[in-house]
Amino acid sequence: MSFVHSHEHAARPHVHEGDPLLTRRDMPHVGDSDPAPHPAGLHRPRHESAHALIEFRDFCYAYESEPVLRHIDLEIDAGDSVVLMGYNGSGKSTLLKAMNGLVFPQQGAYLFDGAPVTPESMKDQAFAKRLHQRVGFIFQDSDAQLFCSSVEEEVAFGPRQMGLPEEEVERRVADACRLLDIEHLRARAPYHLSGGEKKKAAIACILSMNPDVYCFDEPLNGLDVKTRDWLYGFLQTLKKSGKTLIVSTHDQSLADALADYFVYMGDMHEYSDMPHVHINR
Repeated sequence: MSFVHSHEHAARPHVHEGDPLLTRRDMPHVGDSDPAPHPAGLHRPRHESAHALIEFRDFCYAYESEPVLRHIDLEIDAGDSVVLMGYNGSGKSTLLKAMNGLVFPQQGAYLFDGAPVTPESMKDQAFAKRLHQRVGFIFQDSDAQLFCSSVEEEVAFGPRQMGLPEEEVERRVADACRLLDIEHLRARAPYHLSGGEKKKAAIACILSMNPDVYCFDEPLNGLDVKTRDWLYGFLQTLKKSGKTLIVSTHDQSLADALADYFVYMGDMHEYSDMPHVHINR
């Protein structure tokens, strides 16, 4: 199957760099048939020290009787910046959900850092906690992600679930709110925030967990120009810090700014080899 198009030399749009990221900390690690081919390896040599973090092996999933993902073989290395592209309904959001252990293969397998992610493994609280510490998911609709009575409680929720001491929880909340410039929103109820403020609050919830992998589903959807400009810079900062990024987007300029390589999803919920047009020459 054809997977992606290499994208090492495309011109980048101008973005603001944003603030420095939270200090990176060591996070606990989770845990062979033939591995799936690394898509970027079809176009550029794979670095000998590359470490496969995310692996899909013949992954198939259907909602009721409707196929959503068909025979997905994909390998993403630690530190890759991957852009998922394709038409609405092609399976991009479901693939992100699978990466986060929210849906499971009905055929094939998904492995994170070498460990299979299955309904059975996710019943192990220690395993599930490690996966959710290391893989953060920012939903397209921020309202679907925010459920606490204040922004401060939202940002503290994840670190508390990790069992961190309250002093460390407070430090992470303060760092995340400062870095995203939402300190003045800490006491506000999320449902009273603007769309851009909700997006920042949702990102702060994940940032406070300091994951290895950030999954963004249509991150620019519904944002004004100022917030879009800020988010461009923030995503570039994440990429430069060495985080693994998987971003689903229809925005070609964002894709050009972030992608090490592209994964195109076709109408049949499989990989599709589609022409890529550079718009930021």
